[in-house]
Amino acid sequence: MASPPESKPAELPVATEIKRVDASGFTLGEYLPPLDAGKIEIAVPDGWKPLPRDSKYVVRFANVNSGGGLPRIEVIVEESSLGGIADLTEDNVIDFASAVGKHLQESGTAVIEPPLPMVIGSVPCARYVSHLKLKIGEGTLLVERQTLALLHGGRLYQINLLVEVDQLVESRDAAYAICAGIRFPDEQ
Repeated sequence: MASPPESKPAELPVATEIKRVDASGFTLGEYLPPLDAGKIEIAVPDGWKPLPRDSKYVVRFANVNSGGGLPRIEVIVEESSLGGIADLTEDNVIDFASAVGKHLQESGTAVIEPPLPMVIGSVPCARYVSHLKLKIGEGTLLVERQTLALLHGGRLYQINLLVEVDQLVESRDAAYAICAGIRFPDEQ
């Protein structure tokens, strides 16, 4: 008896239009000292505070009302292997979002919202939302993770907002503000 053909998961849909977000209403506090060996400058979003340094993250923030729990924002960086794009622009953000979707599919990451090409303020990025299980003591907590992915100098920066399920909208703008306010000293 022949075995059934292997089925591949359906490709994640990727928008063909860029979603634009006006950043004029976002408020940021002071910029932290340059991070990632001086490659990036990130400001603290209004109503949030930096968490103690951890080598796994470029920087982390907690909402001042959360007591260090959720919501939380974590910025991570790695060398990019997505589609040969070194720097993200409005001209290639749709292709980048497609490459992110392909990577998520290949890695088996289940997404709630597929990659969406965006420009937040003047910063192009790809946004997607996934579930994540956090270990807390002896148990786990299911959370939603909104990721804003952007590229600069071949480095993939991911701004991850972690919230309790169905609480994304309440904290989304803090992550958007970080993205819109990012500065790369080599461009100044």
